[in-house]
This record gives sequence, structure tokens and C-alpha cells, in this order.
Amino acid sequence: MPNPKDIAPLIELLKMEAEHWPRSRTDDVSLSDLFFRDQTLLEMWPEACRRTGVSGRQFPPGVIKLWK
Repeated sequence: MPNPKDIAPLIELLKMEAEHWPRSRTDDVSLSDLFFRDQTLLEMWPEACRRTGVSGRQFPPGVIKLWK
């Protein structure tokens, strides 16, 4: 279960992802593109935290486990 303080930044990160990659189908994306997208989302995390007022949070380990 994610930390309650991580939920708002995770939602913001999803919004940021939708702005960055609007409505693309994952079956049309190569494995390297998916890896790049995941890396970019990790890099966007501090901005998602800043936008939601919870700066300094580490990326939730549970989400990284889901990516593996």
C-alpha cells in the first residue's frame, strides 16, 4: 500500500505522463521506448512532488517493483 503522501504526486505524475505522451498504445511501443518512458517518469517525480506540495519524497518502491 502506498504512503498516503505519495498518492497526490502519483496522480500528478500520471497527468504529466498523459501530457507528455498523449494516448499512445503500449503494444505499438518498443521495449526500449517503454524503458525510456519509465526513466523519464522517474526524472519527472521531483516536479510532480513540487506541484503537489510534498517536495523531497523518494519515488515509491512499490511502483518500481511493478515496473520490474
